[in-house]
Amino acid sequence: MRKRGETIMAAAAAEKSTKEKLLSTLDDIEVLSRELIEMLALSRTQKLPQPGEDTDILELLVQRDKEFQELMQTAVEQGKVHQEMQALEKEVEKRDSDIQQLQKQLKEAEHILATAVYQAKEKLKSIEKARKGSISSEEIIKYAHRISASNAVCAPLNWVPGDPRRPYPTDLEMRSGILGNMSNMPTNGVNGHLPGDALAAGRLPGRFTLLFPPPSALFSLPGCLYHTNIVVCVWPCTFLLKNRMFP
Repeated sequence: MRKRGETIMAAAAAEKSTKEKLLSTLDDIEVLSRELIEMLALSRTQKLPQPGEDTDILELLVQRDKEFQELMQTAVEQGKVHQEMQALEKEVEKRDSDIQQLQKQLKEAEHILATAVYQAKEKLKSIEKARKGSISSEEIIKYAHRISASNAVCAPLNWVPGDPRRPYPTDLEMRSGILGNMSNMPTNGVNGHLPGDALAAGRLPGRFTLLFPPPSALFSLPGCLYHTNIVVCVWPCTFLLKNRMFP
């Protein structure tokens, strides 16, 4: 009967944890110790137990003590393994933090590279567009010679009315115009000029009134640059551009 109970206890102990096994073994040791003490107490009253019973209890007690020592060794080894597991968990957390930081840096690098690639593509498009629409230096030089030969930037020195070349004013006409005679003009507020006392006092009106001659008189004014359909009048501090046809 005792052996059968031990077999059942051993089978149940195989499914328990180390802690439960230790507690169960301690309980068995406690029970066996009590039985042994009771047997010693009975021996004093000369009520001796059955022969061999004390020997069985001692054998069971020694067996349980051996199991307890083995379980303690197993518990120590499991404690070391548990400490290693905790250290590994901390290392895993650290590595996970490093991986997250690297992932963040990779995201930033991806954004920077995507921006750089987009800008490079746009730059390549601009370069390709400029290459397709490029103008050689020879074309520019030819065009500059054409402009210079047609007197498009200044009137020839020997230009006179009736000359078929571009009718820009001559250098003499420019010097005899308004810009050339600004020092001789009165400062009485005519043609947008302020009186001398107003200029000296620093008083500026809220609005200027600019007076210009009629369009029919533009051809006779020195200091006017005129063409068939574009008239540019040069006045002090004022440039008037009219794109219209005059008779």
